[in-house]
Amino acid sequence: MTKTYEIKKFNDIIEIGTTFGKNWFRGHSKEFNNLTPKIFRPEYQSDINKLFKPELEFNTIENFKRYAPAIIQKLPPSKDYLSWLFIMQHHDFPTRLLDWSENILVALFFAIIDSPNENGEIWSMLPWKLNKYSGFWGLPLPEHSLLRFLSNEPFHNSPEKLIKEYELNEVPQKPIAFLPNVVLPRISSQMSAFTIHPKPSESNTIQKLIQDENYLVRYVIPKNFKLEFEKKLSYLGISYRTLFPDLEGLAKDFKREEKYFGWGQPPHPKI
Repeated sequence: MTKTYEIKKFNDIIEIGTTFGKNWFRGHSKEFNNLTPKIFRPEYQSDINKLFKPELEFNTIENFKRYAPAIIQKLPPSKDYLSWLFIMQHHDFPTRLLDWSENILVALFFAIIDSPNENGEIWSMLPWKLNKYSGFWGLPLPEHSLLRFLSNEPFHNSPEKLIKEYELNEVPQKPIAFLPNVVLPRISSQMSAFTIHPKPSESNTIQKLIQDENYLVRYVIPKNFKLEFEKKLSYLGISYRTLFPDLEGLAKDFKREEKYFGWGQPPHPKI
C-alpha cells in the first residue's frame, strides 16, 4: 500500500515540492486512492458497458476526432493518436492517459478547487523509476514505438501485427511516463507530463510497481484547508486564468473571485 501523509499547513506543500524537485505531481479533489486512467475506471468498465459498448475506447476517440475540427482550429494529423489523446485528456474526455505536472502547486490546485466537503489528495512520483520497473530507462520521446503502440492499440484487433509494425518484442504490459509535445497552451501552462497505460491488471498499476515511498507517495489535503489554500495559490499566480489560458479559464476566475469579500493589509510576516 502506498505510504500516505496528511498535509498540516500550506508550507508543507512548498517543502515537498522543493525536496522532490524532479518528481511529477497529480492532484485529485477527492480521495480516490488509486491511479487508474478514466477510461479504465468502473463507470466505463461496467458489465453493461462491456456488453453494449465493447468498443467504447475506440468510439470515444473517433467521435472526438469527428467533432473537434468544428471547435479547435489546429489539430494533429488523423493518425497521430497520441497527440489526439493529449487534447482529449486536457478536455476531460476518458482516455488511457493520466496527466501529471512538474509543478506541485498545479497539482495542489486540482486537489482543492472542487468538492469542498471532501478531502483532496496529491500523488508524488519519480517518473523514471516507474519506467525502470516497466522495463525502460529514462523518459521516451512521444515518437517512441512503445508510446505509439499503446496509443494505437484501441484501433487494432491484431496486437501481433502492431508489434511487428513498431518493431517490439512483445505487447507492452506496464505504464510508461513521458513528456508530451506541446500541442495545447494548457499543456505548457500546467507544466504537463503524462503516463500512458495498457489495459490494467492486478500487477501492472503504478501502485503495484512502485512500493518505495521515496519514489511514490500520497498526501491527503483536509477539506477544511481547501478554501485557504485556493486563496494562497491565487496570490502565487496559480488559478484558472493562468492554468487554462482561454476565455473559459478567465470566466471561472472572475466568478471565483466573488467569493472573497473585503481586504485589509496584513502585517509584515516574521522572516
